Amino acid sequence: MGGSILNKILNMKHFFTLGLSLSLTMGTAFGQCPPGETEVTMTIVTDRYGEETTWEVTGPGGTPVYGSGGPYTQQPANGEYPQPPVSFCVPDGSVLEITVDDTYGDGMCCAYGNGSWTISVGGVDVASGGTFASSETSSVVIGKDLGVAALSMEAVIAQGSTTIEGTVANNGTEPVSGFMLAYAVDGGTPVQQTFTATVAPGAAYDFSFGTPWSATVGPHSIDLTLSGVPGDLFPGNDMLMQNVNVATQSVSRVVVMEEFTSSTCPPCASFNAVLDPYLSSLNTNEPGSGIVAVKYQMDWPAPGNDPSYNQDGETRRAYYGVTGIPDPFVDGVDVTTGGTDDAIMEHMTKAAFVDLITSNTISGTTLTVDVELTPYADFPGSHKLFIAATENYYPYPASTTSQDEFHYAMRKVLPNGNGITLSALQAGVTQTETQSHTFTIGNPAQGNSNLWGSSMNNITVVTFIQNTSTGEILQGGISQVTTSIGENELDRGLSVFPNPSNGLVFLDVELEQSAQVSYQVFNALGEIVRTESRSTPAGGQRFTMDMSDLESGLYYVSVQSGDMRATRKVTLTR
Repeated sequence: MGGSILNKILNMKHFFTLGLSLSLTMGTAFGQCPPGETEVTMTIVTDRYGEETTWEVTGPGGTPVYGSGGPYTQQPANGEYPQPPVSFCVPDGSVLEITVDDTYGDGMCCAYGNGSWTISVGGVDVASGGTFASSETSSVVIGKDLGVAALSMEAVIAQGSTTIEGTVANNGTEPVSGFMLAYAVDGGTPVQQTFTATVAPGAAYDFSFGTPWSATVGPHSIDLTLSGVPGDLFPGNDMLMQNVNVATQSVSRVVVMEEFTSSTCPPCASFNAVLDPYLSSLNTNEPGSGIVAVKYQMDWPAPGNDPSYNQDGETRRAYYGVTGIPDPFVDGVDVTTGGTDDAIMEHMTKAAFVDLITSNTISGTTLTVDVELTPYADFPGSHKLFIAATENYYPYPASTTSQDEFHYAMRKVLPNGNGITLSALQAGVTQTETQSHTFTIGNPAQGNSNLWGSSMNNITVVTFIQNTSTGEILQGGISQVTTSIGENELDRGLSVFPNPSNGLVFLDVELEQSAQVSYQVFNALGEIVRTESRSTPAGGQRFTMDMSDLESGLYYVSVQSGDMRATRKVTLTR
């Protein structure tokens, strides 16, 4: 399955958003600057909360002030709100410092609208932004300037041959033809390379060194230096340093796919009609699979009555700043502008450096999950562990869209959607966590975590570790509810056939000693439609159930004997 099909459907996602989306096009009239000066224009698009946004363009150190703006007006709904552009003349050869501030600390994008800022020089865009916390800064040179923009290296990498790569950016107003880069590891001998590419004003160039680094276990620093640009006016961005940890070993990655969706969202139904079979083909949420999935059902668009919506899903939506659905994330990365399947395949090829082992038991309707995680490197930043109990349910005839089968639906995050804060992740230091939750079976509704099915056996537990600042998911895990206290004997000895059935169903039960055995039949909505109880001697026994008076569809047969319980699915056809 190619990414193009998913892309076409996914591009419809902003048809349903949390608020109003406003898009305006505004022209900029360029004035006439005196000789030796160039016109600079700041273009601002605020989100809903424009009163939080201010900006300033100055010389180095804050003087002189060439231009400033904000705060702007708060708007009644989420969206994008273009502001009048501000233009000013700046002497050629000047270095500009752009500072954009947000008083609330959530930047200009994206939870309440896709706000942004752009600086253009002589009509050419040379710097932009909008996704930040409290403040964002950038430098622009009225003249020639090439700077190191990024080193494209993960915080933790594998041992062995490692290609040093990254990006340089032209922050000036003149093209740069050719430059030189050098990298040094831990202050050692630099490895130098000449690049002949031409980088236009406002453009970037991705570089890659031909001589790799032989990475060894432990922490290292990579120093990158740019040179060979005659007339470069701003040397302050010619160097960059990054710390890297090399892991003692790697493990296979379990990719985590999260999706925000709803039973009242037609584009979500179209997207899931393609995505769900693809995930099924990968054995998603099955032990041994390389991918797990969690879907958070939302309470919008209208009529906004999805019964699987609850606070845990809302907490995750707020963390990611999701405003439009369907919205899939792969390992914490929003992939709305790319193919979900392509992103999954890409992440499956990446190694992981954390071992994540998940197991669980049930007693009655109480689920207990045990998690053990072992990092194989020191990971910078703060991390959380998430434990999500998911469930498949179908049909759901009250859906207002074409979708009536729902897979990987989150019913509960243990203990809640905020996750569990972990201690610092250090190489070889194992951490363990145990969480429990008692479920209610049946009658799922907005605000609760009740199960759709008739038993606990339909739950799948998904776990993952996430960097709280970057959103990066380091590793996922899977554990189906297969170990249940006091249940195994009955579960092993229960058979239900024929399946599918046209009405007559046989239950074969085998017990080590005589006992009272009861069974209940639940429909797909969790309603009890049949119940019976009888005294059963030891050994193999057969029950006969006549379900011919029931409508076609999926049913659950739950058999109980003392503290033991087992459940089977039965499909009735006519």
